[in-house]
Amino acid sequence: MNRDTAVGLAQEAIRAKNRRLVEAVLRIRAETGGTGAASRPVNGLPTIAVTCATGWECYAIVDELVQTGKFRVRALYRTPGTQAAARLEALHARAAKEHPGILTLHSGVDMNSEEALTRSFAGCDGVVLYNTANTSKAGKITNHGNDPVGGRAAVMRQVMAAVGALKANPSVRHVITLIFPTDKVTGIAEDDPPIPCPWWIDQKLRLSDFLRGQGINVTCIHRPAYYYAMHRVDYATTETQYRGDSSLSKTMIRENNLPGVTDPDIMVNWIDVRDVGKWVGTVFEYPQVFSNQDFSIASSAHTGHELVELAEKGNRHGTRFRYRQFPRWLMKLLSVFTDEVVYPLRYAQWYGRDGNAYDFASNDDLADLERIHPRWSFERELEAWGINDIKPGKQR
Repeated sequence: MNRDTAVGLAQEAIRAKNRRLVEAVLRIRAETGGTGAASRPVNGLPTIAVTCATGWECYAIVDELVQTGKFRVRALYRTPGTQAAARLEALHARAAKEHPGILTLHSGVDMNSEEALTRSFAGCDGVVLYNTANTSKAGKITNHGNDPVGGRAAVMRQVMAAVGALKANPSVRHVITLIFPTDKVTGIAEDDPPIPCPWWIDQKLRLSDFLRGQGINVTCIHRPAYYYAMHRVDYATTETQYRGDSSLSKTMIRENNLPGVTDPDIMVNWIDVRDVGKWVGTVFEYPQVFSNQDFSIASSAHTGHELVELAEKGNRHGTRFRYRQFPRWLMKLLSVFTDEVVYPLRYAQWYGRDGNAYDFASNDDLADLERIHPRWSFERELEAWGINDIKPGKQR
């Protein structure tokens, strides 16, 4: 089987499965006459623990779960006193004014400690389990090469600690994992190339099935590796969002410049963390639909050329943009001197023309997801970033 055929069949299967899951949710809503469970007092709501809650993605999950008003949320994190912890504390203060008790914060939770996780999961109905081998500050990724710092072992220590904690807490009936898209090519197409980041990608993709093998009910949400406004493979919009010191870490959209790390005609799936949070809530709300299922989401699917078209279409002043690909050779060179470039380099290689294919072949493929949640599209993100108000001849 050639690569294009293998990818096309896999993408068709993903769209069909998503459609079945979405329609199952809509049927339940129609039968119950609403969009979810009836309103209950806070102390009667199911409790969801979210690990790594100060992280970009898991913070958004905490925020979105709280906004639904359908869950008590237990935000677990390791280090107090950080800027990320302060953001979580501010969210807690806002939530406490409107719904006292709906959000509780638990610092000092070491993901490597079965004892700490056992205490943290006690009395919970569900857990969002986020595992990472990243042992350093944001923008200083040191573990995405050929397992240079024992990353595989670090991930498995976390996973085994979580397994012990989950088995010690039978009240936890549902776990959600968050992993990037599956490889649809390797071992199927005769012309498939090797994955350029083997240990990290392979390890993450195995976790959900490993947990299921331990008797744990896991829903795996496959979401893109590319986030809006989050890390070095995206775009900064202000200097305060820089997450490193290299030129790749300081990419910004401005007139005649829309940067990226992939070829301009490669289809890239993007995700906004708010969409991840919304779907986590839906999965927990409808366990009869999502238990032990893999589910694929994205906020948008566009090539670099299409991103330029959207930026120019949305701009109110006729400003022109141009897709500028960060040179792969320069990324490789910089990776010798700075770890922060390794992360986008590995993904650029994996998601390139000769590597993994994406979950969705086009933006139209995401229509079924919108039957449940309106997506945070690239157009919405451009508006939020202020790109639509960039005037010609003005440097940001």
